[in-house]
Amino acid sequence: MEAQRDAAARDWSELPLDALSSIFIKLGAVEILMGAGLVCHSWLHAAKVLPDLWRSVIMVRDAVVADKDESVLCAMAKVALDRSDGQLKVFLAKQFVTDELLNYIGDRSPSLKSIGLISCPDVTNQGFTHLTTRSPLLEDLVLVHCRNVGGDAYEATGVACGATLKRLVLRKGWYDQRGGALGIATMRELRDLSLVGSDITTDELAAVVDACPHLERLRVNDCYNVVVDDALRAKCAGIKDLTLPSVQDAQARYYLDDYDEPLSSRDVDGWGSD
Repeated sequence: MEAQRDAAARDWSELPLDALSSIFIKLGAVEILMGAGLVCHSWLHAAKVLPDLWRSVIMVRDAVVADKDESVLCAMAKVALDRSDGQLKVFLAKQFVTDELLNYIGDRSPSLKSIGLISCPDVTNQGFTHLTTRSPLLEDLVLVHCRNVGGDAYEATGVACGATLKRLVLRKGWYDQRGGALGIATMRELRDLSLVGSDITTDELAAVVDACPHLERLRVNDCYNVVVDDALRAKCAGIKDLTLPSVQDAQARYYLDDYDEPLSSRDVDGWGSD
């Protein structure tokens, strides 16, 4: 009974910073901004002065943001970014992201290593390239159904990040901007490349494989301009984990729009663990 009374009487607002850091680090940015960081003044202070909490900002699966206006979500992302004090390493967000937000991130996040944008129709080549060309440490890039990003944006990203980028995931829908194979071929340090719904051709894919000698995993699905022949298989023979499109796959999915197909767990595995 005495232990229970002591627990009931404990003032949780007096927890030291190191204890609060251990608690907050297990939460996501949204949970801190809309929950734990609002418990009391001391917890709010901790959330503001511990930049390590904001090295990873992931806003894709939180039910609490589902009913929030785009401007509110962008404002939350900016608060998280400001609190990171230039230490942001991972940014993964869905739907609400705009060019203006990417410009804001690009101007304040020199340590960024992982970028993931999912179904963001308000992101264009301008905002995307502003961010990637200001991310000299970028290693991991996931771009899913961002219909207004393509073509020259990949080439600009390859020029800026080709020496550091290790993984690229591109998933496109029927109405997404096309092109970009030339840009992928400039990303010579790629280890992991996933292309879903791309208009890349057989010759362009072969050129990418030639230009990226370190590829260990290549996944090409629903890319109907790729004809898998013996020459292409031979060129890809050294890739350990290889998936190429089949005729059956193309026939089965030709009339399907996979716009709302969820990310594979492999697409975001390990994100935010840095």
